[in-house]
Amino acid sequence: MARNRVRALTVGAALCAAAGCGGGGGDGEPAPTPSATATQAPSRPYKDGHLTFTLLFLRCGLNAVAGSHSEGQPEGRFCWARLRVDNQDPVFHTYVAKSQRLAGVPGRPGQPDTFAMAVRRQHDSVEIGGHDLIEVELWYDVPRDAKVSGLRVSGDRDPAGYMNTSPAPYAPGGVLIAMKPLMGW
Repeated sequence: MARNRVRALTVGAALCAAAGCGGGGGDGEPAPTPSATATQAPSRPYKDGHLTFTLLFLRCGLNAVAGSHSEGQPEGRFCWARLRVDNQDPVFHTYVAKSQRLAGVPGRPGQPDTFAMAVRRQHDSVEIGGHDLIEVELWYDVPRDAKVSGLRVSGDRDPAGYMNTSPAPYAPGGVLIAMKPLMGW
């Protein structure tokens, strides 16, 4: 009898978990499904200017940011992206964090949140050496109802070459790297 009761409770709990029972977001919205172990395939490389970008992951619905010296909560929810920036040119070029905009954020330019970026000790700009690459974090504070659809990346506008004063080929509004974000931790 006890064995049947345990079996029934286990099956009930599994069904409830599969159906999404449990605590909500506290403000009438369902809580994001925890996906700390979920993985996301990196994007293919996208080039703009002299820089080549690969979006390694995009995660939204985060309720806090923490660093070695501070922590904070967003006005809405945080989105966190990890980006690989590759300079395949022999000359250094500058990566600028504020030029990387989150797509799908209504009424905002989708620029990184300065406070969250400072908490995570991420630079506003980085000179990338010739034939070198960096990986950076980007943190955004977005409205709770934002439908994030990816990251719009922008490279440099430096001359195409030593004897060429016109800029390297670039997309005027940046290049969209479409990616559905993972939700929660």
